[in-house]
Amino acid sequence: MSRGTLSNRAASTTSPGAARRPRSAVSLVEVLIGVGLFSVLVCGVVWVLGYGSRSTARVSAQMSLQQASRKALVKMLRELREGMEVVSPLPGSTLSYALFRDKVSLVRWFYQVPQKNSRGLFELWRYVNDSRLPDGQRHELLLQNVKRLTFSCRSEGALQVNLTLTEEDREYSMLTTVRLQNIASSEELW
Repeated sequence: MSRGTLSNRAASTTSPGAARRPRSAVSLVEVLIGVGLFSVLVCGVVWVLGYGSRSTARVSAQMSLQQASRKALVKMLRELREGMEVVSPLPGSTLSYALFRDKVSLVRWFYQVPQKNSRGLFELWRYVNDSRLPDGQRHELLLQNVKRLTFSCRSEGALQVNLTLTEEDREYSMLTTVRLQNIASSEELW
């Protein structure tokens, strides 16, 4: 190779129209586009996580209401089932309370009281006419946020319970018929 060709080649690589070498740096526009896309991605992830936590909180509140009401209803239905005689309502009638005698002939009363600071909602209370209990233990709060509760006596030993509970903007309804298991034991044997 001659010396002149090397200098021509060197001159041609430094000239303005010569081909450019691949660059290794990132331009400011590319950095801004990358930061913008990353920000959109992070915002989407944060929104999804926030929505999930709000949904979890809402479902958790519903589950706690259902669990508390189920526990109280199981207690009430068990006491009704173990009863011997429905005193009130009479067969064929419907009332907002129920009176019945249990297996030791104590009168039990399920009744509603208007709930404080909640218009149109009630609390479900239970009263046991037991002179052995102090006055404070004769009344027991079973449920709150009761929108509707009725007791319908279908026959001498069957009581239908219709209950609607509410929590914020949701309502839960239950309709069940309870048969007194000890009604036969109240009849005199001859």
